[in-house]
Amino acid sequence: MVFLSGCATNFDPRSVDSDGLYSAITADNVDYIHGAVRAGAISPNQRIPAPGYSAGAPLITLAARAGSVGVIRYLIGAGADLNARSPYDETALMLACFFMSDQEGRGASYEQHEAAARMLVEAGANLEATRDGYTPLSYAAYQGRERTIRFLLSRGARVDGYVEDGITYLPTPLMMATMMGHAEVARLLLKAGANARLRVEAGNTAFELARKYRQTHLYSMLRCAEGLPRGQKFLHWCDGATSTDSLIPAGLFRR
Repeated sequence: MVFLSGCATNFDPRSVDSDGLYSAITADNVDYIHGAVRAGAISPNQRIPAPGYSAGAPLITLAARAGSVGVIRYLIGAGADLNARSPYDETALMLACFFMSDQEGRGASYEQHEAAARMLVEAGANLEATRDGYTPLSYAAYQGRERTIRFLLSRGARVDGYVEDGITYLPTPLMMATMMGHAEVARLLLKAGANARLRVEAGNTAFELARKYRQTHLYSMLRCAEGLPRGQKFLHWCDGATSTDSLIPAGLFRR
């Protein structure tokens, strides 16, 4: 396995192999990737086999998964497809929103993955791309990525994710945060306008999911939000609800 130790012009295209490329990506070795592209050995949209992706995944998705911001920056500048899909239909932005540390222990941190997500969005990555209906915001909500969620919302991400005509066939970002017990993320989404009354088709509301998964610390907040009449603001009535019905408007529930 050969790594580039000098400048990009010293790259030997005969040394290119998928293991070397993957190692360079996870190590955020921009020179190696730059050299391979410049030598014509690979393209910025190259797909290579990698752990979990034996069929091959785009370089930019592997860099996003690893939190390799230098490689992502280079690939963006080189014209890589920001919305290219992994074999599991994931985009780079989804992976940057989901992962918080490098799975192989190479030192990538939450901050690097957050920076990767910001970089991808600012370069034009699709905020509403879906994998089986889950958007990047759904991935971030599941992981409790509060700062990333704030950023995605500030850039126009739909707070309820993929909902059609008031119907959802899978958990919304609020429901994802609820199932995982992320109280601050649930509160953030509700403040941003998440609809607590939404019910998964033939399934549960966020409040019912809190009960199902025994997230007792979320009961009052979600029960209050679910029962608000249309037009009432969560921030006015329910923010801060932490004990049984303490902030619920009188007569709101008749269950």
